Amino acid sequence: MSSHSPTRAREVMVVGGDVVVVWADGHESYYPGAELRRACTCAECKGEGHLFGRSTLPTLKPLVPEAFVPVAVGLVGNYGLQVTWGDGHDYGIYTLAELRAACPCDGCRAGAPPAP
Repeated sequence: MSSHSPTRAREVMVVGGDVVVVWADGHESYYPGAELRRACTCAECKGEGHLFGRSTLPTLKPLVPEAFVPVAVGLVGNYGLQVTWGDGHDYGIYTLAELRAACPCDGCRAGAPPAP
């Protein structure tokens, strides 16, 4: 993967209630914390499959308002992003490819090439 690949993150940070990714091509994506937390795919939030077809259901617990507030973010290798939430939850890994594909900016949503 080249250093200018559209799915390579140059920088990640928390700005207000958003998780921000500055991509290698200069494009910036702002992901609302509440939407990102609801999309968490960790085993605790979404359950998990097992080798022989059995599955474990997610832990159903009410989420406090802090659960939707990102407090820290970091890269996981060259493929993912991990968020620490205000309630301490930090198990989910969001893949960079999926995040880039789901960029919520108007240009990306309209299918336009991303502008830096």
